[in-house]
Amino acid sequence: MRGNPDPDVLHGFGAVLNGRDPELLRWITESGLAALVADNYAVEAFPAPAAPGPNAVLPLHEHCLFKLGVHLGELWRLTPLAGHLRASGRSRFLLTAPPLNLPGAVGSLVTPVATL
Repeated sequence: MRGNPDPDVLHGFGAVLNGRDPELLRWITESGLAALVADNYAVEAFPAPAAPGPNAVLPLHEHCLFKLGVHLGELWRLTPLAGHLRASGRSRFLLTAPPLNLPGAVGSLVTPVATL
């Protein structure tokens, strides 16, 4: 798509990341990102591609959540934010997304706010 993705094509895909891709994991580690979110049902492909030996069922989740403390989000409505960022020539923003206080839970709804 050469830096100009076609929205109609993109909305037809449920793109997910390959958690076994070492370049992806290295980029996540080196980029210093605080959260990785997607506007589809999953950030990571499930099941993950097979790998020899013992390994995590969801390697991207393991890498982000347990090794780096990077939060994951799914089913976010990102199209309006992407349009605004593109129109203003920006690519960074402050994300505030407090979870519900649910003791013992492994996930929560959030009310995300992007501050530009």
